[in-house]
Amino acid sequence: MKNLSVTVLDDDDFILDVAQTMIESLGVGDITTYVSAKQALTELNISDSQQILLCDLNMPEMDGVEVIRYLGQCHFAGAIIVLSGEDTRTLQTVVNMGRAYHLRLLGSLTKPLDLQELQRLFHLCLTSISKSRYGLMELTASEIESGMAEALLPYFQPQVDVRSRKVVGVEALARWQLPNGEVLGPAAFIAQAEASGLIQPLTDLMLTKSLQQWQVWNEAGIDVSISVNISMHSLNCIDFPDQLMIEMQALGVPLDRLILEITESQLAQDMRVAADVLTRLCLKRIRLSVDDFGTAYSNMEKLLMVPFSELKIDRAFVHDSVKNASAYAILKSSIDLGHKLGMTLVAEGVENQDDWDCVSELGCDLVQGYFVARPMPGNQLPIWLQNWR
Repeated sequence: MKNLSVTVLDDDDFILDVAQTMIESLGVGDITTYVSAKQALTELNISDSQQILLCDLNMPEMDGVEVIRYLGQCHFAGAIIVLSGEDTRTLQTVVNMGRAYHLRLLGSLTKPLDLQELQRLFHLCLTSISKSRYGLMELTASEIESGMAEALLPYFQPQVDVRSRKVVGVEALARWQLPNGEVLGPAAFIAQAEASGLIQPLTDLMLTKSLQQWQVWNEAGIDVSISVNISMHSLNCIDFPDQLMIEMQALGVPLDRLILEITESQLAQDMRVAADVLTRLCLKRIRLSVDDFGTAYSNMEKLLMVPFSELKIDRAFVHDSVKNASAYAILKSSIDLGHKLGMTLVAEGVENQDDWDCVSELGCDLVQGYFVARPMPGNQLPIWLQNWR
């Protein structure tokens, strides 16, 4: 932890003293404390990825929510831990808000501070720091445009039937492979692709590469459904269903093997053209899934406008839900709602036995997460399947 620098922001001098003592005991030498949010933000190094900001929520001059909003707008490269005596639901709301700003919000600490939990969050920060120069930066638009044909790489995460334990599908997840073999996650390029108008060709290429991989698997005797995320740009293209059907037929992929995932936040947008496109996709027997359900508070009316066949519950309401009454309530109500609408329920973020047992007891259909498998390149799936069986 010697390479970390830590800033603590709290209007209580006693809390600052306690926090500094704890952080020093973890081997961190570079520690700065502030009682003034404005002064802290003036002196904070926005671009330093090897720093952690511990920020109180309740401060008179500028509260923690305002601080996080400011850091999100400035693209703060460091990590953030929220400090507060507020209830768990309030803390989780703030954590979700920070992540919505694409900040590295590690989590929250309640007062009085717990040394073991503080150490866990610091270790989480260390593991999130990439050695690559791209680790916490975005690829440029020109790098994305010129490199996507070779560098864009679909990874696949298996989806397992809770009752039969059978692998029934995979989700395709976008990755970017550097010339040195290092693989970057979507944070390095998706936001820039959206901002620069490159998300549509990137989505099209992701679809093509995923379908080609299905073709390879099928020739090896592997028959699973494949889920691919699509952007709102695809949903606003009237010709998208026909173009997709032509491509799938050319590759020999049955239309009912493809599931298109639409994030819940996209349902909040103008659905007039999208409803047209989505309905035509359904008529062609391509299945539709609502992704990240529970994170965007979409209008239920829009959820009913299109015949979705699947609902994916976001990991925020799945992982450790047995320890979080609010998350558990949302998880249970989401599963109940999905079943009443005749939808298949997929739990994302199943990372341990407790998560599996919880979603199983609540009647979830499919699970996806590290407890089953991490995302993997397509050529590794056959080997993994043999071990799973």
